[in-house]
Amino acid sequence: MATNFFSQQDLARRNTRILISLFTLAVVLLLLLTNALVLVGLGLVDLQQVNNQQPLSHNLPWTMVFITSISVIIAVGIAVLVKWQQLKGGGKVVATSLGGNRIDAASNDPLERRLLNVVEEMAIAANVPVPPVYLLPEKGINAFAAGYSPGDAVIGVTRGCVEQLNRDELQGVMAHEFSHILNGDMRMNIRMIAILNGILFLGHIGYFMLRSGSTSRGRIGRSSGSNKNKNAGGLLAIALGLVVIGYLGSFFGNLIKAAVSRQREYLAHASAVQFSRNPRGIAGALKRIGAHSAGTRIRNSNADENSHLFFGEAISRWASIFATHPPLAKRIKRLEPHWNGKFPSPINQVDPAVEQSPPPPTSSARSDNAAPDSHKMLQAIAALPLLLVQNSRQPLQAQAIVCALLLQNAHVEAAQLQLIKTQGSLELLQNVDQIIDAVQKLRLPLQVQLLQRTVPALKQLSQQQFAQFEQLIQALIAADQQVSLPQWIVTQFIEHTVASHFQPKPQLRGSRKTDMLALQGPVLALLSAVANAAGDAPDGATASKQAWLAGLASMGLTVDTPRPDSPLAALTGHLNDLLSAAPLVKQQIWQAILAAVTADKLETDNEQALLLALALLLEMPWQPAAAVN
Repeated sequence: MATNFFSQQDLARRNTRILISLFTLAVVLLLLLTNALVLVGLGLVDLQQVNNQQPLSHNLPWTMVFITSISVIIAVGIAVLVKWQQLKGGGKVVATSLGGNRIDAASNDPLERRLLNVVEEMAIAANVPVPPVYLLPEKGINAFAAGYSPGDAVIGVTRGCVEQLNRDELQGVMAHEFSHILNGDMRMNIRMIAILNGILFLGHIGYFMLRSGSTSRGRIGRSSGSNKNKNAGGLLAIALGLVVIGYLGSFFGNLIKAAVSRQREYLAHASAVQFSRNPRGIAGALKRIGAHSAGTRIRNSNADENSHLFFGEAISRWASIFATHPPLAKRIKRLEPHWNGKFPSPINQVDPAVEQSPPPPTSSARSDNAAPDSHKMLQAIAALPLLLVQNSRQPLQAQAIVCALLLQNAHVEAAQLQLIKTQGSLELLQNVDQIIDAVQKLRLPLQVQLLQRTVPALKQLSQQQFAQFEQLIQALIAADQQVSLPQWIVTQFIEHTVASHFQPKPQLRGSRKTDMLALQGPVLALLSAVANAAGDAPDGATASKQAWLAGLASMGLTVDTPRPDSPLAALTGHLNDLLSAAPLVKQQIWQAILAAVTADKLETDNEQALLLALALLLEMPWQPAAAVN
């Protein structure tokens, strides 16, 4: 059965609520244990005195209980917030903390080039921005996807994964990671890192107190007075107790992590088969892991807190209940029920030279919002001129592609080229001159997919370089004195996927809108913009009205619903509201958009390009078929 990614995103959202509930229970338990520890350790409660007399609650020093509870809550809260602040940068922060180094988007190393090509293919298939790829210096075969959204996602891959897997197997692993992106697992996983850090923090306090106590014990021992010695002993007992509580926190934290993560791995396998159309790829990768001496192990000191992100079990566990992934044999059996249990012979390193092209895809079930058509995806990739593909991988040339995409009006093109020279550079202008004809010959949907490919290279710019580039983009738009559909797509795409890399913005995820009525204004503006895009059909006015009415019908609205005048510039102000819609509400919105586009049985280039762009901007888990013809 094909995966409904909207439903899986909703499930991931519910799993996040479960995670927060479990975290709350764990904090309550830690509060109780810490209070008991402090009261007994400081001798504030004499259990023998209250035994068989009045209830214990009558003898508790409630002021101390209040102080202890508030202190624990503040400590745990600070630990969560500090980790959250550290992770604000998204996936790149996680990748670098694990020792990853970003692979140059234009790398010509055969193994790295093969990896980058596979990632590009999967990103186009999934209709998400092509993510930067980080290489981890690890022998184990492993990989992960990390980030808050597809726009700031990164892919991390170990050296062992690149060297040990053939292209077929590597594609299966990458399909698995892109499934996590579309299933909504990344955001849940990165939040889990911050939340579990709070649970473990009390143990860190205990270790600090023990270290401090060991240095002060001598001074206290030499000083006079038994009370000081008694208090010191009580503090050390509290410190030791906090360490024990820390271990309990680790116990519960790992249980929570395992409970939330394991089932999502099975789902990612199923979704990965839809992307690659080749279950043998991911099954082959799992078998290769079984034959590899290093398995999936990650040696980095931060592997434990990030273990749930990985493709395979990143660290050794003394008990299977703490495993964040199902057993290897079970994972293989899910994909190949008749597997004989044998692993292939280990290899030293694959030879990428013998793998010039991806394997032919096999048939598999699909749904309208799930599996892409792999044949058409590969056709789309092949349709882009090699010159443009190569240029999209270099920072300067990627900027030239963006500039060329903005040159839509022949009457002001000369003035725009002069702006590129004065506000950019002569070298940038020369690069634009080299590619402008090739760019403008592309159909608009292919221009959008070319834009997707520029993301890793643009993210290699310095912050100052990108700020200057943004100013140039605005100047080119202003020179045209109007915003065409291609220009709107370019500016919004750069803002959504690249600008956030340099200036991380608050995540608009805390309060998901679950009521379609609350979003009716933005949705009607969106439908009107989609209907306007249908106006470039041969029977423009009729097609536009037909698209509008089909969208209304899909939403259950009457035909007399007022149609807003929604130029693209006005739609920009509604994007954040639409982005904050809950997954199942997004599904309703997307069904209305598709109904509008397909109303006249003819998808124009403008409609196809707008669909691609909206899916990217609104993080809709939709993979096009017709748009890549």
